[in-house]
Amino acid sequence: MSDQINFSERQKMIEVSDLVTHYGSRKILDGVSMNVVEGEIMVIMGGSGSGKSTLLRFLMSLERQTSGTIKILGRDITKCSVREMFELRKKIGVAFQSGALFSS
Repeated sequence: MSDQINFSERQKMIEVSDLVTHYGSRKILDGVSMNVVEGEIMVIMGGSGSGKSTLLRFLMSLERQTSGTIKILGRDITKCSVREMFELRKKIGVAFQSGALFSS
């Protein structure tokens, strides 16, 4: 019996393909691609201003990317209605670096 998990056989929960975004003339994300499969926990790390929070805002459809595709449970989120996105958000979770319910 093997303790290894074969992620290639698991359902893709989040698919990001060739994500690009600009703020003015500054390119924040340039060709970002990644997959998160069922049961996997993903950590996104990087320096200040590297685009971590921007990527999470795109995944939650709080902002729109310049180009590229984001699929949650196989659904292209740029084509989802507000109601459909609300339902998808119930199935995924993100934690922002400074996310807190109360200030300390």
